[in-house]
Amino acid sequence: LLSIVILSACNNAPKDAVVASTSLGIENTDSLALDSLTILINEYSNLSVGKAGKDELYASRSVVYGNIGQLTKSLNDLTIAHSIDSLNTDYMIRLSDMYLQFGKSHVTNEFLLKAKKLDENNIEVLYRLGNLHFYLQDYKKAIEYLKKAREVDSFYAPVYFTYGMIKKELGDTATAIEQFLIAVEREPNYYDAYIVLGALHAELNDSVCLNYYRNALLVLPNSYEANYGMAMFYQQNEKPEQAISVYKTILKGNANAFPNIYFNIGYIEMLFFNEYNTAISYFDSAIAIQPLYGAALSNKGYCFEKLNDKINARKSYQQALEIEPNMEVAVLGLNRLDNN
Repeated sequence: LLSIVILSACNNAPKDAVVASTSLGIENTDSLALDSLTILINEYSNLSVGKAGKDELYASRSVVYGNIGQLTKSLNDLTIAHSIDSLNTDYMIRLSDMYLQFGKSHVTNEFLLKAKKLDENNIEVLYRLGNLHFYLQDYKKAIEYLKKAREVDSFYAPVYFTYGMIKKELGDTATAIEQFLIAVEREPNYYDAYIVLGALHAELNDSVCLNYYRNALLVLPNSYEANYGMAMFYQQNEKPEQAISVYKTILKGNANAFPNIYFNIGYIEMLFFNEYNTAISYFDSAIAIQPLYGAALSNKGYCFEKLNDKINARKSYQQALEIEPNMEVAVLGLNRLDNN
C-alpha cells in the first residue's frame, strides 16, 4: 500500500525541477538540479519577471531531496511550499503521502480532508482517502471513498486495485480477483495487480498464476516477487527442474542477497533428487549469508544422516537446536541417531 502511495506522489511531482536545471543549460541530474534550485531559491528576489513562483521552487527541490533519500529535507521544503500557497491541493496530496510514509496517518487524513474541501471531486484525493482507510482497516469508510472515486472516474485503475485488496482481506477471493482484473484492464502495466493475481491463483493451485507472473515480468523485468512466485508454484507442483531454473534466475546478479533461495534449491536437491552433497553446498551458501539459519542447519543434518556421516549430522542438528531449541525435525533427527 505504501509503495503505491509513494509512486502516486512521484507521478504528481511538478516539472519545475527539470525546468530549473535545464534553463541554466546544465545536465538534469539530481545533484545539479539540487544546486540550481538552491541558487534560484536564494536569489529569488533578483530573478526577472515571469519567474516561477517561489513555492514551486521549494516544491521542486522537495522532489529532488526525495529522489536522493533525504526525506526530512524533502518534507521541510514541501511544507514551506504549502505555507506560501496554502490552497494548492497538489501540495496537500504530496504532504499526505509523505506523512503516511512517516506513519502519521492522522496528519495524512487532515491534509486529504482539506484538499477534498477545496476540490470535492479530485480523484487523487478520493482515492487516497480510500487507501488511507484501507490502511487503517476501516473498510466501510474506505469503500465509501472508493465508490465516490469510481463515480468521478470509472477508468482510474488504482481504485479497483484497492477495492480488490479490501475484498481479499475480507476473504471474498472471487470479488477480489474480479476487481484486480478490472484494474489491469484499465491499466495493462499494473504490476502490483499482476503480482496479487498471481498469488491468489497460486493459492488456488491454478497454473494461470504463471501467466500473471509473466505479465508482471514484462512490466518489471527481473522482479523478485514474480520470479519467486513462479518458482514456488513449480516447486509445490513437483516441477523441480523448472523451479531450480527460476531460482537461479533470481540469483543472477544477487548472489549474496537471498539466503532463502539457496535454501529452496538445497531443499529441492535433497527432497526430489536425493543429491545430498549438492544440497549441503546450497545450505552452506544460505548459512554463509545468514549464519543463524536454523532450518538450513537442520537440513544439513538430514543430508549428512542420509550420507551415513553421523558425526556431522549430529553436529548440524545440535547447531540448529542452539538457534531454535524447539525445532522438532532436529530433535527427531538426533533421536534417530541415538537409536541407530
